[in-house]
Amino acid sequence: MAEQLTRWSVTDGTVIKHMHYGLRVQIPSGEIGVVDTLEIGDNYVNPADWPAIGSVITVVGAGYAGPQLRLSTRPSHLDEARARMASNGQ
Repeated sequence: MAEQLTRWSVTDGTVIKHMHYGLRVQIPSGEIGVVDTLEIGDNYVNPADWPAIGSVITVVGAGYAGPQLRLSTRPSHLDEARARMASNGQ
């Protein structure tokens, strides 16, 4: 089994599907996670403006809901994750 993405870890992922509730994104480990509509941006993002299928986007691990990887692309979450990495010397 691939290593699970930890909370606040930043990685790139490829958008593989648009769903009514958000995006499905595959990260380099092969794991597929979900970016909920509320986690796409700091403010509402119209589905017409979501990243295109096949786009590579930067995501941050938001934990797991059961076995489902949750991701975020909110700029504020990416900033927080990078600040945490910097304070940990990563």
